[in-house]
Amino acid sequence: MQTGYRSPRRPIRRIVRGIGVGLCGVMLTCVGIAEGEPGRSAEPIPAAPTQLYRAIAPWSGRLILPEPSVRRDDGGVYLEVENAPETYRHLIGERVWLTWHPESIHQGWLERATVDLEFDQTTRESMEKGNVHPTRLNGRSRVSPLESLAGGRSRDNVRVELDVRNVERQGEEWVLQIGDEPIQIAGIDRALIQFIEPVGDRRYRVRHYDPSDGRFDAALETIALPDAGTVIPGQGVEQSSIEQIERSPLNAEGWYIYGRRDDSGTFNVEALQPAALYELDPSQMAIGRAATREHILDLKWETIPIHAIETTLLDNNGAAFAGSVPTPSSIERRTRELWSLGDVALVLHTFGWRGGERGDPPILGLVTGHFAFGFAEVVRDEFTGKLRFDVVYRQVYAHNREGIVAGAMGSELYLGSLERGWMYTLPISDVMVRLPELTVPYQMGDRRFDPLTFIKQELALMEARYRTGPGNGASVVTPAVSCVKDANQALYGAIVRLRREVLEDPEVREWLRSHPDRYHTRRFRRLERLLADLEHSVLLPLGYIPKNWQRDERAIAVYRDGPGVGDPGLLEALKSWKTMLPRRAERELLQVFARHGATMVDVQFAELGGEIPGIEPQPPTTIF
Repeated sequence: MQTGYRSPRRPIRRIVRGIGVGLCGVMLTCVGIAEGEPGRSAEPIPAAPTQLYRAIAPWSGRLILPEPSVRRDDGGVYLEVENAPETYRHLIGERVWLTWHPESIHQGWLERATVDLEFDQTTRESMEKGNVHPTRLNGRSRVSPLESLAGGRSRDNVRVELDVRNVERQGEEWVLQIGDEPIQIAGIDRALIQFIEPVGDRRYRVRHYDPSDGRFDAALETIALPDAGTVIPGQGVEQSSIEQIERSPLNAEGWYIYGRRDDSGTFNVEALQPAALYELDPSQMAIGRAATREHILDLKWETIPIHAIETTLLDNNGAAFAGSVPTPSSIERRTRELWSLGDVALVLHTFGWRGGERGDPPILGLVTGHFAFGFAEVVRDEFTGKLRFDVVYRQVYAHNREGIVAGAMGSELYLGSLERGWMYTLPISDVMVRLPELTVPYQMGDRRFDPLTFIKQELALMEARYRTGPGNGASVVTPAVSCVKDANQALYGAIVRLRREVLEDPEVREWLRSHPDRYHTRRFRRLERLLADLEHSVLLPLGYIPKNWQRDERAIAVYRDGPGVGDPGLLEALKSWKTMLPRRAERELLQVFARHGATMVDVQFAELGGEIPGIEPQPPTTIF
């Protein structure tokens, strides 16, 4: 029986309205922690009223890798449903099949990312260093992208938010079909709270936010944060901290907590995120092209806010008046003129590393860090009603000790996970780039396309290939290949496809010729110039295409035994030298977007959460 359900389409992720019940720099070794599920409380604690918690997504659940005897030909995996719309609430707690919708935007590359997987010496050596590899997939043939996601760790503990397009009954089993790749998340429900005081055993008394008066004066509750303070094996620094978090300046605006209740009724927190993190409320503004360029080249990373968030509106197209100084009211007014509910942006994510007496000294003075793309949408917060960015990273991420699995992931998981999150110890920057030529879909006659969809598809393909490597289950970095380079290789692949499938399409060219003065025509011409600039100024600065970028079986961050095998070589990598280091790639891309009139919001922060003494933020550096 087919139900024909289709969830509402959103460009980034589902936005909840109702009430619910690596590190990949060049030659930098990834680090991590042991896997595990949140602990359970020892005594019952009365739960806060259920209306103070919201489901993290309309559809979400835990991925389960099927046993070999029950694998599906379409590469589907099991899902234990944890959240579902009202019509399908009977599926909560049930195990259903998860597979791709026939009209998914990713159908074009799924077969190319389906591989036979057999571990080799490279993989075994990486595992000896503590890195997490998909051990349950070793020896399987035709491992699908969904299987590599579900089997990315040794336990079925990957939780995801789903873009469900159809729900149907096949015999005795239910099947969910999705249009976009699953977004990795933390927990089942979330709430907005303020920390009051610790009560021992990694528990805190908190006060909930009351939407009716905008204050933290709702119910009191004691919550558990069992994974807080986890120390990565082989490292002397905690991955996260809640020590004296009630004294953090961010506690005034509160924290989102993500998790689930245990059998005793205690809410176990899996991830935190400061409520102030992505609010559309910049603290400073750079006005005009010159000031924007100065911020990108000189000011950015010069001073790193510690235990704080600094948001800069880059009013790239504005005109500053002599002697004028932006005031909070003028910054707010200009922000509302430039950014509106529903706006979509490309995200450039970069982080540095941690120094200090307990940190890691830079090797030869170089802090490589990490770079990734993502997407953001301006949404209205379901608790406070304020405008904020909803950020989803598309992480091209090598195998690592943390057990971070390459793929799409919500910022609350990637940054705020108490097991694997980076916001507690590292300096981080997220730049939201809004440029209508790139971030707004086109309609030319009967032809409609969205440039961001091409980027999303190529990143999803690269993420899937990172989860399996070239068939040996290992993605590691070398001087020639890394996460930053391969993320930009995906951008190059998107540009090539845009040119082949759209820019050079005879039907599109005829429409453009027949409608020279239309809005979409003028915007399309600017898109052509932007893509050419990205290609020549950043991706291929020497005018030569690296060999591994030219063929379908592109080399990625993998290195097999033997010189040159699976590695394009340093000389080949130098053909795209501006994408070899995260900071350089970030800087070059931002300069191109600024030249073409982009409006940007730069969110920078370091060491959010509780106190971790003995560490200092180190910004990513560049040697070119």
